[in-house]
Amino acid sequence: MKAPVQRIRRLQRGAVLPLVAGLLVVMVILGSGLIAGAGTSRVEAVRRKQSGQCFWMAESALAIARWHLRDESYRQVPVPVQLTSGYYRGWATVTVSGRVYTITAVGSDTVSRLSRKVQQRFEVRELDYWDDFALFVGANGADLAQSITIAGDVFSAGDIRMSQAAAILESLYCLGDLSMSQSAVIYDEAYVGGSIKLSQSSVIYGGAYPFDSPANPYYIVQPTVPAIDWAWYQSLLALAAVQDSGLDFNNDINLAGQVKFVRGSASLKSYKRIYSNPPGGVLVVRDTLQIQQNSRIESDVSVICGDMFWMGQNTRVASNCLIYAGTTIDMKQSGIVVDRCSLITPGTIDMKQAAQASGFIYAGTLLTLSQSTAIRGLAFSGQRADLSQGVAIYYDPACLPSGLPPGFSPTNAVIVTPYQWREL
Repeated sequence: MKAPVQRIRRLQRGAVLPLVAGLLVVMVILGSGLIAGAGTSRVEAVRRKQSGQCFWMAESALAIARWHLRDESYRQVPVPVQLTSGYYRGWATVTVSGRVYTITAVGSDTVSRLSRKVQQRFEVRELDYWDDFALFVGANGADLAQSITIAGDVFSAGDIRMSQAAAILESLYCLGDLSMSQSAVIYDEAYVGGSIKLSQSSVIYGGAYPFDSPANPYYIVQPTVPAIDWAWYQSLLALAAVQDSGLDFNNDINLAGQVKFVRGSASLKSYKRIYSNPPGGVLVVRDTLQIQQNSRIESDVSVICGDMFWMGQNTRVASNCLIYAGTTIDMKQSGIVVDRCSLITPGTIDMKQAAQASGFIYAGTLLTLSQSTAIRGLAFSGQRADLSQGVAIYYDPACLPSGLPPGFSPTNAVIVTPYQWREL
């Protein structure tokens, strides 16, 4: 019985060998496939990374060319933009057709020869007198409190603080922080460079976005508070220090189209007027000019004061007048400045107690409005604005003077509207 069993065992020896050999072959094939797949995946990952780098180099070149559009000289003669980063290179070219600027940008890998190309178009428009803006504020920002209404866009280089039902009826462009409380409202968009804090039922109906968002039409060329060259005013005031025209401010004064000087201060008596026949007369007061109760400055007259221009109760400045004060323009108790006037000072404009002004309003340092005052036209404050207690500012181009005041030579606002981005 043992012999057959031994023969069977001898016959079964090596039967597992083909199975093991088959498994080894399968494992070799699978391993080779995995190694080949891993190599292919690694190559694809590297190429995807290289392609992504090429894309971002193209986008960077496009962004640099887009930024150059803020420069008027570049818009007139656009030159190619080039940049490099290690193995990667980007460049962009700009073509112009009317108001449309087309930027075509390429990013490439200098080793693998991979490249990506993108293109975007921009419409560039220049706006005279900053269309739709009601208020410009400088680096120290603005405080708006107690039923403030601004009917127009607002630009601020500093922080904006709104409270107690303050309202901007159109858009806000703010490079600083925005703080809103106590039912403050912005009805259109707010483009803010800093932080945004909303509390106590405050709302921005059009949404809040970063200032450098492409949705901001001024994200390339931002609005600015313009500077004024004061040389013309200072030259006249220098003459007033040594000349005096002997005017009697107890009676009506006719400037007769000429330049008249006061070496010192002056006070126009109540119910009297300063006028010019023919139009165009200039009154230069070295120090302060006061306009007493119910007195008037008639149309087409320029008044230059070295110190303060002060308007009392129920006083009036008629249309097409220029008022300059070296330190302060002070309007109170229903003082009124009629259409197309220019109120300018390197210092402070202070309006309160139902005072009204219409035209071009420029305070080089501080604009302070309170107690039911109103401005129609365009208002600037070089440093800070303080608005409280029922103030209203309305953008109205019909109220702006037909000619800019001396020394004022602004750069037009520029709107750059992006559209039709694509990858070629």
